Amino acid sequence: MNKRLLTAVLSAAMIVPLFLSCAEEMGEYVRPVFGSIQCSPDPAIAGDSLELIIPHKVKGNGIAGTTYTWTIKDIGWDESKRQPKDTVFTIDDNYDGYGKRDPRVKFLLPADCPAGQHQVTMKATYSVYIGATLFDWDQVSGRIKVEER
Repeated sequence: MNKRLLTAVLSAAMIVPLFLSCAEEMGEYVRPVFGSIQCSPDPAIAGDSLELIIPHKVKGNGIAGTTYTWTIKDIGWDESKRQPKDTVFTIDDNYDGYGKRDPRVKFLLPADCPAGQHQVTMKATYSVYIGATLFDWDQVSGRIKVEER
């Protein structure tokens, strides 16, 4: 075997495992599995700073852009319509890029938030970069308890 051919074969033998190891690190797309919504403080009081967190049961993989849309029912008041209104927060995240952190939102409960149980829904939409799936979504619902002052 001549020297050039031997050099080419040895070079290929060293490069191919590098590509294979990168593919192994990427793995497959995995949709995250979330637990229940946790609220702090619990119960809350109108005017409190409130944090909602949803811990993972199973971390996902192959997810780039993620949008978490949090909808909290009837915690505000629409004066013009004289009725409760929903509050919506939208948070963009880079799921894999930020260590697959738990979805969370922190906000101030309105001072006129009515006491009672309030429905919370978090919808996660994903941009996927591994496999045939391009976009995916999931949703978690729960309740927060607000007590009177």
